[in-house]
Amino acid sequence: MWLSRDVLQHALRFFVLLPVKSARTPDIKELFGPKLSPGAEIILRSDVNWTQKVQQRWSAYLAPDYMGAVKAATVEDVQNTVKTATAHSISFVAIGAGHGSASTLSGINSGIQIDLGNFRYAKLNKRKDLVTVGGGTKFEQVWDTLYPAGKEFPTGAAPCVGTLGPTLGGGIGTLQGLRGLTLDSLVSVQIVTAKGELITASKKKNAELFWGIRGAGYNFGIVTEATYKVYDATNGGQVMNGDFKFPASANRSFFEIMERFDNTLPAELSFSTIISFDRAINELVLSVNVNYYGPMDDALPYLATLFALNPLESKFVMVPWNKLYTVLFFGKDSMMCLRNLHLYTSGGGLKQTNVANFESYFEDLNQFFRENTEVGGAFVVSRFSNDAVVAVENDETAYGRRHREIKTHLIFIDVYPDDPALDTIVDNFTKYSVDKLHQTSGFDDLTTYVNYANGDEGPEVWYDVDKLERLAALKRKWDPEERFSFYQPVPLYWPPVTQPMPSNEDL
Repeated sequence: MWLSRDVLQHALRFFVLLPVKSARTPDIKELFGPKLSPGAEIILRSDVNWTQKVQQRWSAYLAPDYMGAVKAATVEDVQNTVKTATAHSISFVAIGAGHGSASTLSGINSGIQIDLGNFRYAKLNKRKDLVTVGGGTKFEQVWDTLYPAGKEFPTGAAPCVGTLGPTLGGGIGTLQGLRGLTLDSLVSVQIVTAKGELITASKKKNAELFWGIRGAGYNFGIVTEATYKVYDATNGGQVMNGDFKFPASANRSFFEIMERFDNTLPAELSFSTIISFDRAINELVLSVNVNYYGPMDDALPYLATLFALNPLESKFVMVPWNKLYTVLFFGKDSMMCLRNLHLYTSGGGLKQTNVANFESYFEDLNQFFRENTEVGGAFVVSRFSNDAVVAVENDETAYGRRHREIKTHLIFIDVYPDDPALDTIVDNFTKYSVDKLHQTSGFDDLTTYVNYANGDEGPEVWYDVDKLERLAALKRKWDPEERFSFYQPVPLYWPPVTQPMPSNEDL
């Protein structure tokens, strides 16, 4: 996510890291150490070098509570850590690049972080059009492996985000109109199960598990390696990047333009809009980023209506697709690459654009930031083509059919001081925001991309209800003790099993 330095500095000037808690069990080195390889490390939460040696999180809000971390050097280290933690009833979670911000992760108490920072590599088999990546590999590493070979791969836009996290829940981005979701390119994974076993999952091996991994993959194990199919780079690997900045007064006209694209957005074209509050003028501004996977001349006719709005600023450039992140939003640094922010997120999905509701919400958001001067952040509206996304058969993966039908993804991001009173204010307003925009979303039921979800919505929002019974059966088979239930968990049973009320004879 790209925000101006002014917006971030305003929020971060209030931000102070909490004191580090001392480790509750000083013998975790003795407990885990004997079964780890010489290259593995155990870092206590109380160690002064915790923030330097262990992968830090994007969001420190409602964060997991760790005793320490195991920085695995081998797959066997991951397996043995899972076995030891399970044997001693210690909760754990694997971290690739640290961008998972769901509130469900706060359920980890006195747990272990399994750091996959040593699993960062991307190996291209150009002859077979396959790339194999480690469990901690970041997008940028994959991009820089594929681009020189004339290949491409659908991912998100921030270079510091891990590849596997987005994949397991979907993987949305500017290339999805042509290539589908990231998970649609997944060919196979190496996954450590709740028993500490390393298995392969693909369409030929453990096929049912592979189905569930593609859409709810956090629930079944730790993916240490994944192989994806890759594609010949579109337009010779060159992408048009365009940026516009508009005043608040242009908001209705902009949403009218977005409405016109509801059913006509070309597969090559995408719009991402950051609506943030400029405290220098005490008003919201719109920063619109446009990407087109084709020649500049082919893109310009689609942008004529944006030029007609008389932008405050605009800039256009052709750029290699692996360097797209360097020019997005006028080349501003990505907020996604900061760490330990007191940051609240939630998401929503739309099948249609309702101009009047967007305009009304724009005023609500303006008023919210005016009244809450300590809160910074943004409302991000991403319109990606879903042509290739909806072309995938519904039963092919666990990813929801209605989630594939999302045309516009919404994410609400607030950064502010660690203050319970502000937590309540932000939580209440964000819930109001999600509900207001859902009312005209075109979906009967609340629908959001699972990786944008707050964590309080429930499995029927994160996943397709029609697929939950099948997912629950997989959960009972592969994780019956719910070791992997700290990120948007699939329940063991669906519909949920409720305990009967005791009769008088039982009392």
